[in-house]
Amino acid sequence: MKVTPRFGALIASGAVFLLAPYIPYSVLSLTVGNRVGAFALLCLVIYILTVDNVLGLAAFLAVAALFLEQRRRTVERVTKHLDPQDKPVFPVEKLNEPAPNIVPGEVHPPSKVADVEDYSFEPTEESGTNKYDGTSESYNDKQPLETVPSQPNEVSQMLQAKGLAHVN
Repeated sequence: MKVTPRFGALIASGAVFLLAPYIPYSVLSLTVGNRVGAFALLCLVIYILTVDNVLGLAAFLAVAALFLEQRRRTVERVTKHLDPQDKPVFPVEKLNEPAPNIVPGEVHPPSKVADVEDYSFEPTEESGTNKYDGTSESYNDKQPLETVPSQPNEVSQMLQAKGLAHVN
């Protein structure tokens, strides 16, 4: 079987796609970790798309795998340095407690707990009925509003009559 350049490029793109998790971080940061490398790879993908759609898709998937792997490792490095013993600045459990007074004598209203009915989308007795009254007979009897006449000489006469235009 003779290997064509197209088939070789597809195999290379597939290999990059599958082996992206095993590429060293230094290589990833040199290729997709900076703007020049990312721009070069995106230009390469666009050029390959103009040459052949299938090769362009394969190159896009390979470059996308490189981008995602580099971003995944960056997040992994950042989370490795975070201390799991650090507590959040404002714990979620304190959301139900009233805020401390800023000014002496400050009054805090109690928090309202929503009723189940607030979230119901079904019709209730208070919301009315589901009956639909048809439209009245005057629905299609609309009259046009008084606007600018369609004839040019009538427009100038109307504007002069209303005092909006003057003939010199």
